[in-house]
Amino acid sequence: MKTSKKSRYKREAGFDEHRTREKTKSSKPSIEKKIKEKEKKLPGTFYPVLSAVFLVIIITLVIILLLRNTSLATNQVVSDNKVKVEFYVMSQCPYGTQVEDAFYPVLEQMGDVIDFNLDYIVTEPSPGQFQSLHGEKEVKGDIVQLCAKKYYPENYVYMKFIVCQNKDRANVDTNWVGCAKENNMDVEKLRSCLEGDEGKMLLRESMQRTQAMGATASPTMYFNDALYKGRRDSLSFQRAVCQHVEHEACKEIPECVTDADCTAEKGMIGVCNNAGQPDAYCTYKEPVSVEYIILTSADCKGAACDTTRIVEVTQQLFLGAKPRPVDASSEEGKQLIEEYNIQVVPAYIFDKSLEETKSWKENPDLRTAFEKTGDKYKLRDAVTGATYFVNEEARIAYYDAIGVTLGDNKPQIDFFVMSYCPFGNQAEQAIEPVYQLLKDKAEFKPHYVIYSNYRGGGPNYCINDDKLCSMHGIQELHQDIREACVLKYDGIANWFKFALAMNTECNSGNADSCWEPVAESLGLDTDRIKQCEEEEAVELMTADKQLGDKLKVRGSPTVFIDGELYSGPRTPEAYKQALCKAFDEPPEECNTTLEGSTEAQPQGNC
Repeated sequence: MKTSKKSRYKREAGFDEHRTREKTKSSKPSIEKKIKEKEKKLPGTFYPVLSAVFLVIIITLVIILLLRNTSLATNQVVSDNKVKVEFYVMSQCPYGTQVEDAFYPVLEQMGDVIDFNLDYIVTEPSPGQFQSLHGEKEVKGDIVQLCAKKYYPENYVYMKFIVCQNKDRANVDTNWVGCAKENNMDVEKLRSCLEGDEGKMLLRESMQRTQAMGATASPTMYFNDALYKGRRDSLSFQRAVCQHVEHEACKEIPECVTDADCTAEKGMIGVCNNAGQPDAYCTYKEPVSVEYIILTSADCKGAACDTTRIVEVTQQLFLGAKPRPVDASSEEGKQLIEEYNIQVVPAYIFDKSLEETKSWKENPDLRTAFEKTGDKYKLRDAVTGATYFVNEEARIAYYDAIGVTLGDNKPQIDFFVMSYCPFGNQAEQAIEPVYQLLKDKAEFKPHYVIYSNYRGGGPNYCINDDKLCSMHGIQELHQDIREACVLKYDGIANWFKFALAMNTECNSGNADSCWEPVAESLGLDTDRIKQCEEEEAVELMTADKQLGDKLKVRGSPTVFIDGELYSGPRTPEAYKQALCKAFDEPPEECNTTLEGSTEAQPQGNC
């Protein structure tokens, strides 16, 4: 066993974040299949979202990877200048408020050596009309906090105001009055800023700074222009600051606070002794050897077939892991498929020695990522995202479940959105020109992201005994239903007109009172929409929820082309190219170039 008492500060792992994450005229979610044996299109991408427990597992995997792989270097340059710290957040995001609350004590103690800036993640789809992940209340919260930041920057008084608001983040649009009084701020000055053009200007400028940094997840944090992925507690933030500046408060920081700090000996298991105390120190021991098989296929292409991510995470979790690749077409591969009833690859099969590892013993959530198969452990497909079928019956069942017809030279794009998710609105805006170009030569099928028991259920989010809910509230759910009604009775062309108009004219706080004039201006039958909303809401939203559950959809936007997850740019040209590649014989329209890059990566989701 080795011991280290070298003084060093380390960056530790982050936790969660908020990302800004069909009906045809028949109400049946699937249609008759005509799959030609010669035309077997196999999914080559991962399922987009996992069930709740598996989502926790994936987060756990990533957390532990980061814990072991983001230690701060010991040769950081310490400067006499101030440390620039930038947070990009949403005022109602629990992960954003968490880091604000944790960083404020550091500002109190070391604010004289910190240049701190706070900006907000929003969009402005039309001049002066802002959208944020958690709705209109959050937009108002963002603005009033920027107003406080402008008028009360001294000694970071505005941060004390924000921390006060965070105690009741659900009401940031109104609780600011009490917090302003508590901090001796001029309430009327803040009110004037919040309700006038000044506040909009401040939010627009903040949005522009955020977009310039490419920040779409709350929180996104930078320390001296370096992305911070460490732990989100006050001590960890203090240690990060102390990497760049000398200060009296830095002298008493312990060598380690958790085992994750002990990474000096590569390939060894680190243990923090006397954790968090001034005399804390690290010791090291050899890891348990774990052999595992990676079963894949040379024909498996695409992101879901890339084993790099899983191998890297596995190596970080189990330092003694030793992978061995096996091809599904080999005799051993065929035997493994039969023995373990494997339907999709890549598959990861681990020896029983997994049970003896430190990560296995200390992380119950991690253990649920595996299924016991004989004397081995196999990573669950829902965790790996494997979708390349090596079982023909399973492949046919998959396409049957999602309603895709292969071999008809008519590709299908299914896009799951929320009527007031700004990122879903962005996708709708980009897909519409593709529809105008291809029309009925492809199938365009919008769906809605529906949850059960969202935020504990209740009438503010849900209908049908809390079985059908929407993220941005009951008015968003009502608008989902109305748009689904227009799709059913008026067709996809009118759906695009109605959805895009509602995106700009109304919001999740007023859709119920705002939609009717919009529909009338488009010549839609408002009485029929009302009747459909009254009589068919449960049927329409249940169909979308069932299909979304089959596809493991939980975020907006999530897009599939012929059953394969699309993860490219959200531009008309990028969507067009992806659809045109799915044709057996592309039509002439595919030669037309639409707007937008095919290189930029998508940013943000609800």
